[in-house]
Amino acid sequence: MKTNYNNKTFKVAGNGNDVTHFKYSQKDNIVWGKYEGGGVTKGNLIATVDTEGTLHMHYHHLNAKLEFKLGKCVSIPTVLKDGRIQLFEKYESVNTDVVSKGEITLIEVV
Repeated sequence: MKTNYNNKTFKVAGNGNDVTHFKYSQKDNIVWGKYEGGGVTKGNLIATVDTEGTLHMHYHHLNAKLEFKLGKCVSIPTVLKDGRIQLFEKYESVNTDVVSKGEITLIEVV
């Protein structure tokens, strides 16, 4: 699957307006972005995208308590019936005393 993330905006799936929003850019197989909202004050990410459209990224941000969070993430895309991209993400924060792992779903905002 050839996925183009350039100028795409995503938000954490779910109800409510106070969620994290992501703005992606892409050139060739490199994707980068900024994100904020929800519990994130400001964040940045950089990733490579493989031939299946999967993102392999590293991220860092300041949360609402102004604590730094660093980590890595794999994002697997699915194209929805309406053409939007949904990303299933598995992340791992690595700069805490205990490594935290989790999963979230992002959905493209059009």
